Amino acid sequence: MSSKQKRNAKQGFWSRLNARGKMYFVLGICCAVVFVTSLVAFLIVHGLSLPAGDSADSQGTEAMVDEQGYDKDQNTIDTAQYTSTILEQSDDAGQEYVDETLFLGDSNTVRMRRSHYCTYDNAIGSVGMSARSLATYECVKFQGISGYKTMPEAVAIMQPRRVIITFGTNDLSPSNSTDNFIASYEKGIKAVQEAYPSVDIIINSIPPLGKQHSNESLTQTQVDEYNKAIVEMCQENDWKFLNSAEVLKDSSTGYAKSGYVVSDGIHLTSEAMDALFEYIRTHSYITEDDRPTLTSVPKHIEDKDVSSNSAATDVTTTPSSSSSTSSSSEVQATETPT
Repeated sequence: MSSKQKRNAKQGFWSRLNARGKMYFVLGICCAVVFVTSLVAFLIVHGLSLPAGDSADSQGTEAMVDEQGYDKDQNTIDTAQYTSTILEQSDDAGQEYVDETLFLGDSNTVRMRRSHYCTYDNAIGSVGMSARSLATYECVKFQGISGYKTMPEAVAIMQPRRVIITFGTNDLSPSNSTDNFIASYEKGIKAVQEAYPSVDIIINSIPPLGKQHSNESLTQTQVDEYNKAIVEMCQENDWKFLNSAEVLKDSSTGYAKSGYVVSDGIHLTSEAMDALFEYIRTHSYITEDDRPTLTSVPKHIEDKDVSSNSAATDVTTTPSSSSSTSSSSEVQATETPT
């Protein structure tokens, strides 16, 4: 067919359409363009993105950072100076010891439940929570009690024999000095002590970071500085210090052992939890149980996440530096890593 014939054929098709047919024809062309454009956009966003891997342990395509100039020997803890404070190795206290201990902390405490070492009966974890929020952040929900309670209030309600408290990852920030961190942490711990004076208090070390991790505001140097200050705080207040970082760290690098942090370089893996809880059981602190007659404990049903102000189900949230109740760390501060 010649070019002239083709042109005549096209003109004939258009001329044969009435006004309504022309309208539908143009509408069909427009719909086809919209469909193709939407399909391309979908493929770009979803089909061409890198796989995020295991949603519980992955930060997706977060850029990883590598700390420069870290000296693993700069802030080592001289255990000989704190023999009455640092918990020494003991016989394995068994699962009973874990069950009668209440764990308080951030996203890594949430992970304790996910790893089935704890349940809502003996763990309170708020993703994105920092030490400076310990005294005031209302994040614990009980069945039959309206509203949320702070962790100190929850300790009084749950009446545990002892607490193991793990905060600090979400307080890591170039702008947060060690003195400020300790002052706020001490205030929160004292609030727990005042809420339930019979409880034995154990402060756990901040877990180590991976050599590479997903938040440039976090450094292992500051983790070490904070931990050294925590043990001093414990000695001054007659609290016990659980030096669990020593079993989670690679002694040759000072960072977390291989396989002990997930892909974000911040949160602990199940393998790390295995090592952590063996350490907890074999560095036990058991005193005479002087608690008053225990009352009925309402069912603990929920912990509120600082990051999204909702139930803490996601333990891989990335941090934000703008929150006043959490810092620029692991989980919204994140609350981590924690």
